[in-house]
Amino acid sequence: MTGNISDFDRKIFSGVYKTILEDCRTPLATDLAAALSSPEEEVKESFRRLADEHYFLLQKYSGEVLMAFPFSAVPTSFTVEAGERSWYANCAWDSLGIISVLDEDARVKASCPCCGEAMTLRVENGSLVEGNGIVHFSVPARDWWKNVVYT
Repeated sequence: MTGNISDFDRKIFSGVYKTILEDCRTPLATDLAAALSSPEEEVKESFRRLADEHYFLLQKYSGEVLMAFPFSAVPTSFTVEAGERSWYANCAWDSLGIISVLDEDARVKASCPCCGEAMTLRVENGSLVEGNGIVHFSVPARDWWKNVVYT
């Protein structure tokens, strides 16, 4: 981690990812505040600092984590499954990122954004063994942060 990240921000960052990986959900600020015996507002301030550094994207009104890249806190059309656990990815690219983070065999259940047809990707031993299709990036990478939710 680089930038203006404090030790407290590092604890928040670690707490978010630990919860995502262990509980298959993104923690709320109240969860982390209780776990760290810290005021909820301090946790939300940390969320904002981490979002400013592009580690997270926050929900517009609540200030809670919407995206802890490559994970999504809300349901999407990209579900990554490993064993009995599952997570939502923000996009096809992030679904493969989740599998990389997990470092285990997994599959992605998705749908074509054009026609809605079901699609499955399967990764075993770090290699794609099932999956057909094309990943289309409609926005150039240099512009992703202009509207990362759309991208």
